[in-house]
Amino acid sequence: MILTSTLSIALLLSACQEKPSQKVEQKPEPQPSSEVKTLEVVEIPTTVQSTILVNNPTPLPQGYEVDTTHLKKPKLIDFNGDGKLDAFQVLKNPNKKGMKYLFEFRIADSDKVYWYESEDKEYDLDGFEVFEKAGKGEKFVNIRKLDEAELVSYEDAPSKARFILQNNGITVGYPESCGTSLFYIDKDKVQRIHLD
Repeated sequence: MILTSTLSIALLLSACQEKPSQKVEQKPEPQPSSEVKTLEVVEIPTTVQSTILVNNPTPLPQGYEVDTTHLKKPKLIDFNGDGKLDAFQVLKNPNKKGMKYLFEFRIADSDKVYWYESEDKEYDLDGFEVFEKAGKGEKFVNIRKLDEAELVSYEDAPSKARFILQNNGITVGYPESCGTSLFYIDKDKVQRIHLD
């Protein structure tokens, strides 16, 4: 029995010390060739979208550039009711005397662009900081058509001061203060209503 145990231990030890043989095949390294290889040309369809904003190629007015001081990227809103997102952005002409700013309404899939320059030569458009979509059907009160300077609700306003938006527009204002205006497109022109 002792002999069998010793023999079993010896076999186990020899089995643990034996290493399995490994076959490693070495592949020859590719040698540089002086042959010119012709590669097949594969055409890849363009997947990059156009850099033209809302597919409208109309250039900016001469001397103007996009101003991102307060509006970091264009607001995409359907201004004309065709179901396509149009673009609103602020433009600046740094070299112009007087009114330097324009609001741009760029209509999608067309070459139509509407620009608005402040009609009040005392106030340019650079101070506006808050830009919000105004939805079709929203009700507003035009303070310039009120009999008194006091703000009133739509229901309490005289009919001449009431306004219901027929298509989307944009409200533009100052943070936490008065001076908000509604801008929208009607009859191929940008219209403005003073709200407060």
